[in-house]
Amino acid sequence: MTLAAPFPYFGGKRRAAPAVWRALGDPSGYVEPFAGSAAVLLARPQFKGRRVETINDADGWLVNAWRAIQHSPHETAAHAVGPVSEIDYHARLAWLQERRTPDLVSWLEGDPEAHDAKAAGWWLYVLACGIGDPFGPGPWRVIDGHLRDARKLPHLGDAGQGVNRELPHLGDAGQGVNRELPHLGDAGQGVLEYFDRLADRLARVRITCGDWRRVTTPSVIRSGTGGDGARALFLDPPYATSGDLYAASSDDGIAEQVRDWCLTVPADLRVVLCGYDAEHDALLDRGWTVTEGKAGGGAGYSTNRANGRRERLWLSPACLRGHHQDVLDLTNPA
Repeated sequence: MTLAAPFPYFGGKRRAAPAVWRALGDPSGYVEPFAGSAAVLLARPQFKGRRVETINDADGWLVNAWRAIQHSPHETAAHAVGPVSEIDYHARLAWLQERRTPDLVSWLEGDPEAHDAKAAGWWLYVLACGIGDPFGPGPWRVIDGHLRDARKLPHLGDAGQGVNRELPHLGDAGQGVNRELPHLGDAGQGVLEYFDRLADRLARVRITCGDWRRVTTPSVIRSGTGGDGARALFLDPPYATSGDLYAASSDDGIAEQVRDWCLTVPADLRVVLCGYDAEHDALLDRGWTVTEGKAGGGAGYSTNRANGRRERLWLSPACLRGHHQDVLDLTNPA
């Protein structure tokens, strides 16, 4: 069974992974500067020997979760499982929101093994229970050590009940909105076993936090002793032209910065770059190729059919030949 992230993630490229690895081959050195759910790394075909693999992301809690699974899988699982209740969901979300500061990223940048297993477990719990983006602006805050609805100020019109009147409730006997994640039918044993498998896969992976440019230097993109000796990157920056959640929640200009960097990469570097429509077509003049579905149908990697028709993969000249037709075939429903 192919491994996957133990949390939902908008924009993951699990469906695109087979095509990506056909283009990248078996590189000795591999980097994902925008790891997210690490779907492509986890879908890498099995290999023997040593590879140098690096994944990076600017989201501190996401990186903390991957490191916690890597170094402390059982402790992380213990905090991720448990009865799902609305009050626990909001309390944990508020706790995480309060600590989602630049200091979190600095801590993770400064110590390559830094992680907080409890925070990682709670983060996984929140993502499994929530609908949409749980880390968007929400009403619940920790005020003076208590969970409070910030939309309401205490007043006297209801006999002094104020904000305490409408705390989260357990109206569904604690089952929550996503009661099958994490799986609780075996007292969390399934989660423990799965986290062990993820930890084994991540054992030799370097997991970093910060700006994407930190992991695109020659010292990071280096070859190991196995594989075919190549160096490769998979780039999935926030799409500049999407006009959707992915773009709105990201810093402006990242996609353009990544494209400009791709214009300067060494000729022997295998790079796959994700995007929408024609946003990276400037690379075509440098010998890159782009995957397109038949009749403009798109590469079809997104579970959202409309977005899938717009998604593209741009492939550097060093990518393996013969991959292009394979990618096109993915859009053929037959």
